Amino acid sequence: MRQAVSDAGARAILVLDDGSPEARLALEWCRSALEEVWAVPPPRGAELEALRAATEAAAALTAERVVQEGQRARARLLAIEKRALLAHPANKTVLLLSGTVPPEPLLPLGDLYASQIARFAGGWSGPPAVRALAERAGGIDALDGALARLIDEGWSEQEALAPLPSPARRELLTLLAAGRFARARAGLIPKLGAGTIGIDFFG
Repeated sequence: MRQAVSDAGARAILVLDDGSPEARLALEWCRSALEEVWAVPPPRGAELEALRAATEAAAALTAERVVQEGQRARARLLAIEKRALLAHPANKTVLLLSGTVPPEPLLPLGDLYASQIARFAGGWSGPPAVRALAERAGGIDALDGALARLIDEGWSEQEALAPLPSPARRELLTLLAAGRFARARAGLIPKLGAGTIGIDFFG
């Protein structure tokens, strides 16, 4: 992370802080590497109301998306002011299965599965589709175990996913395929495991 900040000509890291276990852990890890690390919380109060009013006509935007993009806009402006590199606390499970990758250039927890985050931070977060799949798979440990066998250990799909219920196997493969394009364009992820998104896993 220090090298990424140096390469970017920055002097600090700004972490999008949504209050999740991942955000708390990302802030802790970034602060262990750099002195200047700030959290950027979601918009609240008058700022949130102004955002909602400005996007009332955009019916396709959910309230959650309005909050996320408002937070991003503030973070980008703060990054210019503070010469900071933007970081998003997404975990590896979410990056693999959510179909999208955050646009922030630094993903400090992107090589840690949600089950690992849960052990480090006491819980994990993810979009509803990923949380629902984890439940159908028999829990986050079962889901991440299948992903780790497939991605980190190089098992065949049939062997890696065999312990999962059949509907969960199909859904996992569907979600994995849907995010392939986005994952090839992921930000910097510190390499911790054998199959790191953006370094040696592009599928």
